[in-house]
Amino acid sequence: MQSQLAPRGLHFYVEQLARQLLSTADNIDLTKTIAVGTILPSDLKTGNSLPYMPGFGLQVQESLVTLSTQAGLKVVEFKTMSAINIGDNYDAMLSRELAALNPEIQADYFLTGTYSQLEDKIVVNIRLIAVPSNTIIAAATDYVPSNAMWTKTKVALKANQIYRGSY
Repeated sequence: MQSQLAPRGLHFYVEQLARQLLSTADNIDLTKTIAVGTILPSDLKTGNSLPYMPGFGLQVQESLVTLSTQAGLKVVEFKTMSAINIGDNYDAMLSRELAALNPEIQADYFLTGTYSQLEDKIVVNIRLIAVPSNTIIAAATDYVPSNAMWTKTKVALKANQIYRGSY
């Protein structure tokens, strides 16, 4: 028996989450700016994350950037470099290296959140925070099938333990 991907891609589930968030954001000022952060594991400690799915949180962030922009919000791209880095096979305009970024980013809102892996799904919590009061003006929680990005595997590493699925 072969595992299959979820019936919809990750972006679909993030869109449902974003709709839930924006439908409760009554106090948001559409003329103000928003910075969208990486959605991190809820049990992030000292740089280690369990479950370890770095692509998941980054892709949720990218989908939230797209959906927020499409909803008419003024999204600040804080990973923009001060100059374009041109390599042999690429042109880079974004970076995660602090030295390459503008140290003074102005944002009126932060959109951030966490995720936790359950047996067959991932619970994602996001919140819209007004700066500088740190007041949460909207929040949303929803579930994403664990295989919305990857098919299930016979062997997986979860919480530093090896788990074997059925053959």
